Amino acid sequence: MNIACIIPAAGKGLRLGKDIPKQYLKIHDVMVIEYAIRSLIDGIYASGTHTISLIIACEEQWIAELLPICVKYLPESAIAFVEGGKERKDSIVNALQTTFARQSDKLLIHDASRPFIPTHVLQALLQECSSYSCIIPTLPISDTLKKVQDDVIEYTCDRSQYRLAQTPQILDTKDYYQALKVSDTSHFTDDASIMEHAGFSVFCIPGHDIMRKVTYPYDLLLAEVHAYMYEQFHGA
Repeated sequence: MNIACIIPAAGKGLRLGKDIPKQYLKIHDVMVIEYAIRSLIDGIYASGTHTISLIIACEEQWIAELLPICVKYLPESAIAFVEGGKERKDSIVNALQTTFARQSDKLLIHDASRPFIPTHVLQALLQECSSYSCIIPTLPISDTLKKVQDDVIEYTCDRSQYRLAQTPQILDTKDYYQALKVSDTSHFTDDASIMEHAGFSVFCIPGHDIMRKVTYPYDLLLAEVHAYMYEQFHGA
């Protein structure tokens, strides 16, 4: 299987309150995005023989730092950088213009600020992805879920019917290009939503709490703990 991994890495991460984007912050002297790249590539290799390419959408100033990181895990000939867009969707569109993306069987799209992916989650995604146009990891909601309007609770939702969506998300390349032709991507926050809107079925598997996105200061502290766990139990 030919898999093109796309990592949009142009986000500003303003909610974290740092001087640099969150994906370039370091956890135990390793960039958040390097953990993400390592998790992806190691997990895919552990899942079988695949042709892998990596496309990173970022601001030009970060390429010099990212390239030496990427070549630890893939040959330079399998790596491409594209201009990061103003919005996430713009970065994805730029990545889709590359030969790597167009010649792939599957697109794997992952948030740069989700540093850790257990190998068993990637294995499950890859084992099932040939049967679906789109497959994603999700988490159940453990807290009581309320519908709120203007700070007034309207009703309590049946949380068993809802899931939290994570990445990486794996999409059939031809189907995703088709979905983009019929969908206005401006208001979608993940790629599975685009597939849903275009009428494709999206399948989900259990994700993992360690795949939490670094968004707020607390998440960065939690990521430091997760980094230790990841190093100790990598692949568990």
